[in-house]
Amino acid sequence: MIGITKIFRFETAHAIHGYAGPCAHIHGHSYELHVCIAGNNSDTGYIEGTGIIFDFKELKALVNEAVISKLDHKLVLSRKYIAANGTPPARPC
Repeated sequence: MIGITKIFRFETAHAIHGYAGPCAHIHGHSYELHVCIAGNNSDTGYIEGTGIIFDFKELKALVNEAVISKLDHKLVLSRKYIAANGTPPARPC
């Protein structure tokens, strides 16, 4: 078995509904997403003729589309938070 791991970093803001403390207010965190791919340690586990099990360029594109683009520099609020507080106004940078 052979494997690769790609680490993606992103920033997201949120608030904790019903919490009696500073985290009830909108605040942000830095996140790391570790994506691991494993394959057989044989010729059949590799991309033909390359000796690699997965193309990092393709992995980055897939993860960016599925996860990072939806969460990086975004505000994520629960339905309960929005129902109780409303949607925060958008502010231009």
